[in-house]
Amino acid sequence: MIKEQQEFHDTLSLAKERTRLANKRTFLAWIRTALTFMTFGFLLERVDSFLGSKSLSVEALKELGTLGLTSFVIGPLMVLAAGLQYYRLEKRLGFESLFHYILPELIAFIAIVGVALFMVFS
Repeated sequence: MIKEQQEFHDTLSLAKERTRLANKRTFLAWIRTALTFMTFGFLLERVDSFLGSKSLSVEALKELGTLGLTSFVIGPLMVLAAGLQYYRLEKRLGFESLFHYILPELIAFIAIVGVALFMVFS
């Protein structure tokens, strides 16, 4: 009886650990997607530098700039949404220390928002 309970406990703890790792992978996939959005937005914002101002009309450049800025702003919002989802699942799994699990994500979010703000206001 004791051995069966121990095996059940081990199986349950392994399942929680697999779920935690899957949660982390999903969060990192969203980070990668957000960085892709931000890169795409930056390229759209600076398309006139790459193609030259004479190849596109002023209206097209404005539309590309608006689309680029929108894509650039969506990136940090995606990181925030992914972070909230990650935190909720970690909380449901019963993590021991908030700081231990959220520190890498917090650093990534601050870095991405910092780069976004720097690029928008420079």
